Amino acid sequence: MAEVALNCLLVPHFNSMPAPALTDFSQLQSWLVANPDALEPGLVLHDKQLYLGPDLTIPVYGTDPFGRPCLCMIHPTLDSTVCDKMLEVVSRLQTEGRRFRPLFALPSEPRIFLITSEISSEHRHRLDLLAGAFPLRTYLVSDALPGEVTPNLHLEDPLSRRGPHSLLEQLPPATLARVERLISAAEALQPPILLQGHDWPIVFVNQSGSIAALFADEKGLTFTRPHSSQGNAGLRLENDEIVDSAIDYLMRCQINSEPAVAESVTIE
Repeated sequence: MAEVALNCLLVPHFNSMPAPALTDFSQLQSWLVANPDALEPGLVLHDKQLYLGPDLTIPVYGTDPFGRPCLCMIHPTLDSTVCDKMLEVVSRLQTEGRRFRPLFALPSEPRIFLITSEISSEHRHRLDLLAGAFPLRTYLVSDALPGEVTPNLHLEDPLSRRGPHSLLEQLPPATLARVERLISAAEALQPPILLQGHDWPIVFVNQSGSIAALFADEKGLTFTRPHSSQGNAGLRLENDEIVDSAIDYLMRCQINSEPAVAESVTIE
């Protein structure tokens, strides 16, 4: 698990304790819409509701680089209805995805981003089970650190799931060799760039926050940088020279406080 500050401070975070519910969640919603990369590089969020049916509305939604629905469910505290609602949302999109095609390229492959201020042991177990059934990322949010003005996000990986490196075991040998060189370079930097995530995408993080994400689909792996006003561009990572360009980006992120323009690099 990792502690991700909205103001781009990120440190390792294991066995986190529930945070006090002091954050203004109405302001948090607008902040996330303006800063979606705080959750995941390449994410785009819209400041509008997604209506899925009677009594089933998502306050903030968007897409990842593949056009999958990314649904933010923001709850200061959790109760028994939250898990039921997530299941209903996922079921609705998986069964009725076609009618949402104008909004999403892959409407039947929803991803849930749950944001809350505390998680009881009972809810943690339920979220662990749900994360094995559909793409779910849970974040704990707490007040800003001393001297900072934005709250902190803590990415909570399920306790029963293995870490990012286990995902690489399923890759073809040629792809694995390229990715291992990229990851080895990231972890060799000082301070090292950390890898977060129990499933795809794997997120690269340093003291400045989330700086890149590694997505997987049937075409390979896509290395995605944070968005900018210029949008995304893509290159296939077909040789070592282009792998070097991704490594160079990570190295520059250790030097510069702000990430460069968004760009995607696909690893075949």
